Amino acid sequence: MIIYEYPFNELVRSLLRLEYLFDRFEYFVEKDDARDQHQAISILFDLGEITARADLKSSLMKELDRQKASLMALKKSSNIDQDALQATLNEMDVIWGQINQTGKTNAQILESEWLNLIRSRLSIPGGTSPVDLPAYYAWQFTDASVRRANLKKFVGPLLSWKEASQLFLKLLRSSGKPAATLATNGAYQQMLSGKTYQLMRVGVENSQLIPEISANKYMLWTRFMVCDGETKPRALAEDVAFQLSLCNF
Repeated sequence: MIIYEYPFNELVRSLLRLEYLFDRFEYFVEKDDARDQHQAISILFDLGEITARADLKSSLMKELDRQKASLMALKKSSNIDQDALQATLNEMDVIWGQINQTGKTNAQILESEWLNLIRSRLSIPGGTSPVDLPAYYAWQFTDASVRRANLKKFVGPLLSWKEASQLFLKLLRSSGKPAATLATNGAYQQMLSGKTYQLMRVGVENSQLIPEISANKYMLWTRFMVCDGETKPRALAEDVAFQLSLCNF
């Protein structure tokens, strides 16, 4: 089943982007081919830009505090695995401390003349070619393990954000239970009556169906579109069975 996710606020949207970027960075950085590692360098700049946002750091720390308070309220519940609960609380404390203590997480990226030289050429078509950046071209002939270690050094200060986003999203996703739902004539609407959610998850079996989602604190609306990879997605006028999860931790 393919899961599509829709964030209800900017914090969740940013953490979903971080999850996506860290996953892609780790995939490309582990490759030996310099052409794959080139993609990792490009992603590294995106990671540095997102994690440097002071407003995002403040919002994340407030949410971690709120999540921790919610979990603390379960410590006396006999229906909860207390060992697992304590392990999660301990993990949150470690991550909170790491995020709180980090200064400018992208400092190494910004201070690297070599990386900034590459960044300045990325927006130019073919700007990182051997003709334009011979120093970067030479780097691509160094041993793959050396290149990998070099890139991992730059991403190191950002890893606390990876751990924080993973934990936050894991707790958030687990708070919603999938419900079998039907979109009549390809459309589904549900009133929320002011109830607050942070994440909406839609699961479909057909890879050619994509949900077009709109939501606020009053209602959510989903329209299924057909995507063939060649033409613009078009609305589907058939009933669609899907899984819907509304998550709020």
